[in-house]
Amino acid sequence: AVAARDQARAAAFAKKHEIPTALGSYEELAKSKDVDVVYIGVLNPQHYEVSLLMLNAGKHVLCEKPLAMNQKQVQGILAAAKANKRFFMEDVWSRFFPSYQHVRQLIQAGSLGEIKEVVVNFGFPLENVDRLQKRELGGGVVYDLGIYTIQAAQWAFQEAPQKIESSGTTNSEGIDDDVSATLTYSGGRTARLRVSSKEKLDNLAVIKGTKGQVTLVDFWTPNKMIDIDGKEKEWLPPK
Repeated sequence: AVAARDQARAAAFAKKHEIPTALGSYEELAKSKDVDVVYIGVLNPQHYEVSLLMLNAGKHVLCEKPLAMNQKQVQGILAAAKANKRFFMEDVWSRFFPSYQHVRQLIQAGSLGEIKEVVVNFGFPLENVDRLQKRELGGGVVYDLGIYTIQAAQWAFQEAPQKIESSGTTNSEGIDDDVSATLTYSGGRTARLRVSSKEKLDNLAVIKGTKGQVTLVDFWTPNKMIDIDGKEKEWLPPK
């Protein structure tokens, strides 16, 4: 089943993707006894209310990033998931690519040594994309692209940073459109991140250890990487 606030839009989507049921409200979907798991792909400011609606209706939830608009909302969502004993996850699909699994195995085996630095850049010219540029749509390059860079650093270091320093620019509405940040972890280890909705960056994630480094190419959807031996490794997506 698919649901939208507009029945016509839901019906058009259902027809295009051969989905048997189209509903004209999220409330109808929440009440459906035929639905066990819900993917939430609404605009950022709606993640909180729709997640609560589905969790309190007993649905398991996969929610598009960002999880919510602030820490208080995230805490509310997690509390609802625990109270209803339902699975809830932020949709960070990058971590399920074979390249991420390969790098995780290298880290766990000690092949890279101690991880000392992570460098991630992610940028595209997206100045005409309203959901990134307008406050009422939950805009901001950190909410949209920054999520990927932050998760890459957290995934590599497996701990919370002890210090965060950032700087950047905003558009005419005061929404962040280019941000650089340094995250400092225990032992002086660092992650250097940059995101931009103004220009295309190299879109690489470089993970550096005391014994070697690896590079994830187009790191948010990485079918290709430069392995620890300096050779390119590629996984072809299924047809």
